Formats: sequence, structure tokens, C-alpha cells
Amino acid sequence: MNIDTLVESFYKKANDEDLINEVLQFLVQPLTEDKKGAAARDRVIRLPNLMATEITVGQKPGSEERKQFELWMGNIGMGGGEDASAVNQKLTAVTEFFANPAQHLTNATIPETLSYLMFLNQFVYMLKEFNASVAGFLWEPFLAALFGGRSEQVPTSRGDIADIRIYTPGHPDQPISLKILNEAGEVKGSFYDLIDHFAKGGTSMRYIIVVKDQSAIKKDVSAVTFYEFNITAESFFDWIGTVEHEEVATMGRKKFTLERALKGNVDGIILKTGDKTGPQQEGGPYIWIRHSERSYGKKQALKWRPLGRQEKGGINTKLTAFRKTAEILNLEGAESGQIDLNTPLAADVALFKGGGVGGATPKAKYQKEPGEAPGLLGIGGKDTKKLWGSIEKLSAWAALRSELIKPRDEEGKLPPGVSDKMNKEGAKKLFTAIRDGDPELGLERAPGASGKGKGKAEEGSGTQFHISPKHYKGLGADLGTLRITEKEVVDFFRLAAENMNEELVVMFNKLADLNDNIGRFFLSSCGTGADGPAQCTPDDAANRTEAGQAAINDSKELEAAVVSSVSGMK
Repeated sequence: MNIDTLVESFYKKANDEDLINEVLQFLVQPLTEDKKGAAARDRVIRLPNLMATEITVGQKPGSEERKQFELWMGNIGMGGGEDASAVNQKLTAVTEFFANPAQHLTNATIPETLSYLMFLNQFVYMLKEFNASVAGFLWEPFLAALFGGRSEQVPTSRGDIADIRIYTPGHPDQPISLKILNEAGEVKGSFYDLIDHFAKGGTSMRYIIVVKDQSAIKKDVSAVTFYEFNITAESFFDWIGTVEHEEVATMGRKKFTLERALKGNVDGIILKTGDKTGPQQEGGPYIWIRHSERSYGKKQALKWRPLGRQEKGGINTKLTAFRKTAEILNLEGAESGQIDLNTPLAADVALFKGGGVGGATPKAKYQKEPGEAPGLLGIGGKDTKKLWGSIEKLSAWAALRSELIKPRDEEGKLPPGVSDKMNKEGAKKLFTAIRDGDPELGLERAPGASGKGKGKAEEGSGTQFHISPKHYKGLGADLGTLRITEKEVVDFFRLAAENMNEELVVMFNKLADLNDNIGRFFLSSCGTGADGPAQCTPDDAANRTEAGQAAINDSKELEAAVVSSVSGMK
């Protein structure tokens, strides 16, 4: 029995329950009673409802719902470098695709277009319709199912601190913790649970952070940025209860002449002319250079420093201000008392993002502040005392780490005589000692692993660790930003529809319309209720008749579109 026959038969014989069940099998989108609601969802092409739920999609990889989800999402590519994690590659591919949709849609196949449409449709729904907690809970099965196969959302009952586990070729088990934040805030968790994860043999815990960019009052989400960082047994002390870090400029050696730099033709060298008080846009006997200097605990500060006074086609280098600037910049080539504008010079300057000049932002690197005494990791941070007891004790644990876990070189190779098994056993010993203490080593349990009483903290309790946005942005990876304003989402759907054949767009839209009209037909007050015939007003009857006739028309147009689009793709 075809779809239009089913609808027409039911329309003529509404009490046939078998027909009702058959018609309901064709429902793809959720029922809606409101035409305005349907119109609001209309984005040129309307897609079937596909929601990643905890059990059917997240925790049951073999379920029919999961298979449908994987089918729809299976054409999303992988980006990033070969050495990047699977999640890094997947989310990089997504942000790159939506950053330039016109270019990517032009070359995309229909399956690829539909996959990216469905991703955007569901991701926007999660982020905009729910608060951060609920969205975070939905994000878990959604991301797990993106990878298909055995990848799954981890049920709470398992006692695993990972939210999902990803299984990809060559990487059989990757535990991941997911966070959705309403703003660039702290990432936190149980210190005890994390060290217990490593004490039981865990090798890493990867964190994926989604930070919303939203308006202050209405909380309208306009964009999200994805961040990633990976905590391993080796890098643990760089992340948890760590020392203070600072942002310093990335320096580089640059060759230049005053003439070329004044014209803006030297990357990283910014010169301007002015008077004794400072640089001006043009004119003036003095030449100033813009330089980035390190500022502890603050962002990079760009400062103008006097370079010299112009005299007879050159600059006078005997001035005190020049000698001070030359020392700061480690300037070479200006040893004589006066140099002309074409004298070759070299200086240590801050490198700029994008190679820009003329006020661009300097590239920054994030590094530990130096320790106040030999053997100390650095200056204690916000969590150092409550998690480790003191900077001295943290440094002692870090020293033990260096004994038990040997680092790899730049090529990823371990030192001679060291195996992965030895490092894994060393890590288990280290984190067991942090969790429980080790009398043989003379080390007490870390304070953050203790409960309120004398015993160790229980699972899910204990002191919380905190990782600041400055820290995960500085040491982690920025996977890109996905803009999801209403205009950008609608524009993407419209552009995608323009790149697909018309019959395919009609098919999906008529399927959605059919679902809406069947829903209105069934949800009318007319019919038989539990206590006898329901009241049916003339308006109800008219609305029901209109919806039933519209469903019949939708089914006929849908059948024609299916035949045309499918035959056209054979």
C-alpha cells in the first residue's frame, strides 16, 4: 500500500486502528499542532527529526536509532593534522566547513551536504533550546555517535569519570570529558577521581570544551568555540593544581633598514616619526619603534620606545634614550655615532599574529613563571596548597614523576631501555602514592585526595581542581569557532538547498509537511474518547478536514518527488 492510499483510506475510515498504526509508521518529525511553529522551523529545507539520546544512540551502538544517526552523520570529514586526536580532526573539519560554506558546498556531494545540514540542525537545537547542563548531557551521545562503531556515552553507573569513549583505528580506547560553558569559565572536577583514573591504569583524559558566545540579557547564542587539551600521566603536573603561568611575547630576530621599516615593509618592525613625547602619524624629527615587552600576570603590553633623532638623512645614536632602546632590542648595526636610513640593522622583536605590522597583536606563548628557589616548579597557583599541600610538596611529587615516568623525545621515542609497560607501571605507582600515600617513599597522601575525615576521599567527592580559561587556551588547542546566529544558519540551509536538485528539497519538505498535517488530523478533538464520543465543534471539524485533505495532497507530491529524485540519482 503506497503512502497516498494509506492517508486517503484513513481519511475515509478514521476508526480503523490498523490503518492508524500504518500511517504513524510514516511519521518522521515530531507532531505539531501549531502552523506558526512549523513555519518558524522552515529553513528552506526541513530535515527529519534526529536526536541523540542517552540510551538509544549514546549507550547502545547497535540500536536502530544509532544506525540511523550514523547514516546521517557518516559523511562528515576529518580535518586537522595527522598527529591530532580523532575529536580534534572531526571538530576541526566541522568548523572549517562552516567557516566558508559557499566554497565547501560547491564541491560537496549530496550525502556530505545532508550530513553537515543535519549536524548544524541538531547542534543548534541543543545549544539554543537548552541550558548548559542539559545541552552538555545531550552533547555526550551526540559526539560519541559521530564516530560510530563502538564509540559510546559512558553510563554513570560504570563509575568512569569519562563522559564518552571513542574507538577509532589505531586508537582503541580514548576517554573524553566534555564540558559546555555559557562563557569562557573554569573547568573543574574531582581531584580524587582524576588521580584514581590514573592509579587504575588510565593513560590519559582528554577534555573537549564548548564555550558559548551569547548576549548578556537575552542569552542568545551567536557562536561557539571548541577547545581541547589532553592530560596524561606525564603532563598531569602541568594542569592540576599547577603553578602560576604567564603570557610572554614570542620573540624573533629581524633584519631591517629604517627606510623600509618606516614604509611598513618589514614584518614585525613598526616605526613611526614624532616628537620627544611620542610617535605621531607623520612628521617629526624623532623615530620611535613599537615593541612588545613581558608583563608578569598581565597580557602583553605594546610600548613605543624612542629609537633616535633624525639628522642629515640618518639618526643620532649618541642619545641616552637610543642606547637604552638598543640594549633592550639587542640592536646590531648601529655602533657608530650616526647611521643613515639604509644602514642594515637587526633586532630582537615580538613576532605578530598573521605576520602583520602597524599595530597587530603580538604572538604570545604561555609558560610557567620561574621558581623562587632551586628545585621548585615555580610559584604556587590557586589550587596548589589545597591539592598538594605546598609548592615544595608539589615539586617533590613532580620529581618522583621524573623518576617513574620517562618522557619521549620529539620523535615520540622513549629513552633506551625504557618501554611503554615500564612507564605505565611507573604511572600507576605514582598516582597510587598520590591517592593513598606511600610509607616506603616517605610520602603522605596528597591533601586533595583526603576526605573530610581521616580516610581517603570517596569516588565523586574530595577537593575540586580548577583549570582557568587562560590556562586551557594557553596550553590547549583552539579547534575553531562555529557561528550559529539565526541569519547564518538560515543562509547555510538556503545555500545548501541551492546546491541540491529541486526534487530532493521538495521531497524533504513535503515529508515534513505530511508529518505536520497528519499530526493536526490526529490531534483534533474529533473522534472517540475513553468516555464516549468527544465533542467536535464546527471549527474542529473544519480544521480536521483541512488537515486531512492537506495530508493527502502532501503524500501525492511526496511520492512524485521521491520517484523523480531517486530516479535522477540512479
